Amino acid sequence: MFKRRAFELPFVERRPSGISVPGAEALVLPKAHACGPSEAFMIGREFAHLHPAYDGSAHLMLPLPVVDKVIARGWGEPHPMARLGYIPATAVMAFAPRDAAEVMLQLLNVSWEFARGKLGNPAPVHMHG
Repeated sequence: MFKRRAFELPFVERRPSGISVPGAEALVLPKAHACGPSEAFMIGREFAHLHPAYDGSAHLMLPLPVVDKVIARGWGEPHPMARLGYIPATAVMAFAPRDAAEVMLQLLNVSWEFARGKLGNPAPVHMHG
C-alpha cells in the first residue's frame, strides 16, 4: 500500500534510483516542480527512494526539525552517507513500524513538499503519531 500510494503523488516520476542499491525505485520531480532547496534532494531531482521489498525501508530528504522528530520517535536514523558528510543531514533512513503505513506516508508527503519548495529548511512541520 505504501509503495502504491507513494508513486501516486502528483508530479512524481518513478525511476531507478540514481544513488541506491539495485532495485530501489526513486521518486523524482520534473524540473518545473523541483523548486526546493538543494538539501531536499539526494541526487539530481530524486527526493526519496524505496528499497527493494526484502529491505522495506526508504531514504527520504526531510527538513531538519522533522529529521530530529523521526530519530527521537524511533521511526528512522540518519542516512549513513549523511553521517559521513557526503550528503546533507536532511537525509534519513525511515523504517516506521510495519503497521504504521500512515506514518511513512506522512513522512513521504513532507519530503515531497520539501522537494517542491513548499517548506523551508528548517520548517515548522506538524506531525501526528
